[in-house]
Amino acid sequence: MINYRTLEELSLHDKMIQKTKDDLYTVKIENQYIHSLYACGREAKRLIEGILPLDREKTLIIIIGSGLGYHIEMLEKAGFNRIIIIEKNPVIYNYFKKIYVLKEGMYLLSPSDKADKLDSIFSLVELAQLKNIKTVVLRGGYKKELYEDFEERIDRLLKVKLGDFTTRLKFEEIWFINIIKNIKNLKKSFLVSQLFNRARDIPIVIVSAGPSLRDSLNSLRKIKDKAIVIAVDTAILPLYEAGIAPDIVYSLDSQVYNLQDFCMIEKDYFKKINLVYDIVVNPYLPHFFESFQNDRINKFIANTAHMDFDFQGNPFLIKNELVNWMEVEGSFKIGDIETGGSVSTSAFHFAYMMGGNPLIIIGQDLAYTYMMSHSSSSSHFYKIMGNENRFLTIQSIFLNILFSRRSMLTDALYPGLSNEDKIYTDFVLNNLKGWFEESAKSVMQFQRSVRLINSTIQGAKIRFFNNMPLEGCFTDIPAIREKEKILFSCLIDFHKIDKMIMEIKRLSGYITSLKIDKNIFNNIEMSQWSFVLRYLMKEKLVFERYERLDVENIERKIYRLTKAIEGIEV
Repeated sequence: MINYRTLEELSLHDKMIQKTKDDLYTVKIENQYIHSLYACGREAKRLIEGILPLDREKTLIIIIGSGLGYHIEMLEKAGFNRIIIIEKNPVIYNYFKKIYVLKEGMYLLSPSDKADKLDSIFSLVELAQLKNIKTVVLRGGYKKELYEDFEERIDRLLKVKLGDFTTRLKFEEIWFINIIKNIKNLKKSFLVSQLFNRARDIPIVIVSAGPSLRDSLNSLRKIKDKAIVIAVDTAILPLYEAGIAPDIVYSLDSQVYNLQDFCMIEKDYFKKINLVYDIVVNPYLPHFFESFQNDRINKFIANTAHMDFDFQGNPFLIKNELVNWMEVEGSFKIGDIETGGSVSTSAFHFAYMMGGNPLIIIGQDLAYTYMMSHSSSSSHFYKIMGNENRFLTIQSIFLNILFSRRSMLTDALYPGLSNEDKIYTDFVLNNLKGWFEESAKSVMQFQRSVRLINSTIQGAKIRFFNNMPLEGCFTDIPAIREKEKILFSCLIDFHKIDKMIMEIKRLSGYITSLKIDKNIFNNIEMSQWSFVLRYLMKEKLVFERYERLDVENIERKIYRLTKAIEGIEV
């Protein structure tokens, strides 16, 4: 709320603060009034009148320009408490800080704060709890050059956040079921945490399936013995056709279609490769690799998590509640890997956690090199080839994909190769590029000794990476001896897994005894199995927003979960 006594005292000594015709105050800066000189109270009401009918608890309001806070105070009095305030004018900011007492749940960004400070606020925003997101702009103090970066960041964050939310709505059920089913693979897998710092100061090459990958294969073949080679699953088929076996293949996707990446490959090829699989992958994939094990274990299980920072800069971990519960009950640590929304981002962070130096990326075009999204010979490419005909070429199909995902231009990695300074990308790939750039900034901040090198032949320029040909990275570097020793680990104690399985069996009894009525979500939240709410998040969202209980879908999900638990053996 505004401290009007303090405001009045300031006006006595500061000529920039002037009385208005409606007995309030405004500020005159550079011959311009921040609030109306005649009716700033009525002006504030007009600013917020479209917001007042909205649900107070489920509306996020972003204020661009605090002024003296009249519009903010009206919103606060109306019961709105989710408010982000951005003020970039130092003079106005100092006035506002002196006269306005912020309520808990309100965030104020200062002129010294950069746009990425918004990330820490939005990391705490749960879209499932919101119905509306509104922006209020105080035009009297608005200058485009001051707020443009923040407006672009807000637009990007909301799109990414909405994308993450819709992805969770779509896949939370299959993630949950796959985690349960992958419990039986734990006994024959290493933990990825056992590989952390095992490759300290050893070069690691992360191979992605961008269109220019084919141009890098000859160089990769020459240096593969001098580095640990980690390939994303979509790149495994092009590597196989080139006769190159990576040391590790990383798989993240939970859908059954992901298994296509491993088709059309002879089984002996996989005997040379270790699999790192996320705990949400289709459970058949680790089972598939088990048939190639012989006398050695060749699988590592990983978990996706995200380290973020709150508004005060304190770190906190965003992690799947079911996985967290499993680790507590089993007294083991799977190992948390960051992701930016694609398997290549997970593979990059895994290489960093291994302690690799330098970290070298190839096939990371993040653009439509050759007007394609993926390398030829990848399973994705072969799938698209099946849709080609006389009237629809492969390039036309890729162009349709490009324009359906909001095409845009970005800086080219090597402009001279294409005689163009820009190259086509799309919204999704551009977000992934942003993730790599933010990750590189973090590495530069906390691990200055780690070199980040982009050896991709063509594609988008990724800031904070040094661009260098792949073979040039390995001048005078000898081959790595005994790679297998680096990748060898110990299995989890069977007793820990059995203990956790016994607890998960109890979950089956609990969910089958649940009474499906309007109290079901509250009952689950109050129980020791509160993580089940993630499994039922779509039904919970429908109930909270529309007061409609989807009994049939809840029954179906409970049945599916109990059958998945029944398939786990001690």
